[in-house]
Amino acid sequence: MAIPDRLRELAELKYGQEVFLRVLFDLALEERWFDLRHMVQHDMAKAVIADYCRELGYKEYLDEKIYLDCWEEVIDIGWTKFCQHTGITREKVDVCLQRLH
Repeated sequence: MAIPDRLRELAELKYGQEVFLRVLFDLALEERWFDLRHMVQHDMAKAVIADYCRELGYKEYLDEKIYLDCWEEVIDIGWTKFCQHTGITREKVDVCLQRLH
């Protein structure tokens, strides 16, 4: 399933916030990849999808189907924004995240 256009817009908007990107950059400078991963892949991804669900009128915080269908693409948008902002390559991000496993 392709990510809905509005969800993509929300993800790009939220992950592109200057203050958020500065915090992520600081975490990367400090080599705090666990915290960085948590903020991109958990905190912000859930916030983006929750806002999207709220816009659609869902009563639940997160619609499970939307979450499961779209969370990987939402996270990918987050890492793309991070890489664009910091100049860190996606390959380096992937290597650093792999080390956490």
